[in-house]
Amino acid sequence: MKILYAIQGTGNGHVSRAREIIPYLQRYGDVDILLSGNNVHLNLPYEIKYRSTGISYHYGIDGKIDLFTSFKKFTPVKIIKELLAFPIKNYDLIINDYEFISSWAAWLANKRFVSFGHQPSFLSPKTPMPEKQSIAGNMILKCYIDGLRTIDSY
Repeated sequence: MKILYAIQGTGNGHVSRAREIIPYLQRYGDVDILLSGNNVHLNLPYEIKYRSTGISYHYGIDGKIDLFTSFKKFTPVKIIKELLAFPIKNYDLIINDYEFISSWAAWLANKRFVSFGHQPSFLSPKTPMPEKQSIAGNMILKCYIDGLRTIDSY
């Protein structure tokens, strides 16, 4: 089985989790890794087949996401080229850990994928949510994670 494990490389949490999960995935097939983002500081001790700057969040001195810097460093033309060229059809199983290129490439190819991590849980109606929500934040989360796919399996 050909498995794609697509990891968000903004921060260290996704990579830290991947270090523990990849050995288990390797028991079930050949695992290719896509690491997207440029703010990771941990080493991933596995071959990274695909590397992308993707869409990275940048953080301010207060530890919050700095939207201005994040949008300033956003390269939409490069990202669109990457996701259109990505060989998503080569994979039997696509595991997406909050990674943009693979989710949109899968959406464009009409391929299903598994969203992994805590961010996809926010798309489920079963997840408790605060009374006051950010419409923009929810839209960004949905578009980033799910490639605009209808959420029907949560």
